Amino acid sequence: MSKTAAAAPAEEEWEDVEEEEEEEEDTTINNSDVMMKYKKAALWANEALQAVINAAKPGAKVVDLCRLGDDTITEKVQTMFRKMEKGVAFPTCVSLNSCVAHNSPAPGEETTPQVVALNDMVHIDLGVHVDGYCAQVAHTIHVTENGELSPGARETSVIQAAAAAVAVGLRKIRPTCSTYEVTEIIEKTAEAFKVNPAEGVLSHMMKRYIVDSVRCIPNKKVPEQLVHEYNFEPAQVWTIDVVMTTGKGKLKERDLRPSVFKTSLESKYTAKMESARELEKEIEAKFQTFPFALRNLETKKARLGLSEMVKHNMVQPYPVLFERDGEVVAHFKSTILLTNKKIEKITGLAPQKGPAVPPPTDTVLLASSKLPLSLEEAKKKEEKKPE
Repeated sequence: MSKTAAAAPAEEEWEDVEEEEEEEEDTTINNSDVMMKYKKAALWANEALQAVINAAKPGAKVVDLCRLGDDTITEKVQTMFRKMEKGVAFPTCVSLNSCVAHNSPAPGEETTPQVVALNDMVHIDLGVHVDGYCAQVAHTIHVTENGELSPGARETSVIQAAAAAVAVGLRKIRPTCSTYEVTEIIEKTAEAFKVNPAEGVLSHMMKRYIVDSVRCIPNKKVPEQLVHEYNFEPAQVWTIDVVMTTGKGKLKERDLRPSVFKTSLESKYTAKMESARELEKEIEAKFQTFPFALRNLETKKARLGLSEMVKHNMVQPYPVLFERDGEVVAHFKSTILLTNKKIEKITGLAPQKGPAVPPPTDTVLLASSKLPLSLEEAKKKEEKKPE
């Protein structure tokens, strides 16, 4: 005796089934699993940063510090998420003095090895991802005999200015504010410390596998470099990236060849050279869409293959940027999670110990420094206001 067949679903029920099948994975921080991955990536980024800071002593070679950062990340990510893609999301860069960013030399590439010396400014920048969710961080130290900042020194001014701009600026990454309001905080902080924000530096909103989406925050408002202004929204992830300088802030390239690159998602070119085709496969397998360093490539004749890929815009170089010689620069970057409940900084270490930072006197800075990180607290205050 056969079983009675189930009745066929009604047309409306079929539509519901199709909608469920087409429902996409939630890749925002509204998803608790995604939030956990960002925070674990952030923990490892901070630990790798601390390892490089500890090793940045007089006599340390920059190439070794870069390798240390990447090796620390690789070691950390092996402890969890065994079946997920994870690792370096931005190769460790160590830039000295007037060299501001993107310096990540390969062994044997330097004609004169870069070595840390007493009184150097050391700028460290790196990123970690877990399953495509990235946390980035940058930090600057002044290499002194006692490890502390000195009162009245130019190095102290730029380090404290950059750190303060991050600390106050992140409080404006809230649904009631816009991107250029953060720029205003950076500029006013620079003015308070009598330094300048560098031009062309951008903080970006991040998404899965994307460290630099089109939404960005300029470090300085320059008429020739204006970008679209956006309002912040819950469930976004941002970096706040600040560069302060005693100079005019017009960063330029020099004769140092780029050593960090990223895949161009718009490229339609098909590589012709065998070395370029092999390199393209390695980049896709190891780095996905994240930036990578030349020193981390294993393909034979990688430099040759890379030259074709750069020429035809398959990959884009990150220029090694410099301020004028004699000027002092500080670079700080933190990753920020904007949830419905709060603003949370998940990367970034405290600046070097030094003289007390004077409280802000500018009215905008003062008001912004008092903004709560809890968005629920701010909402309650708004609701309590008399009509």
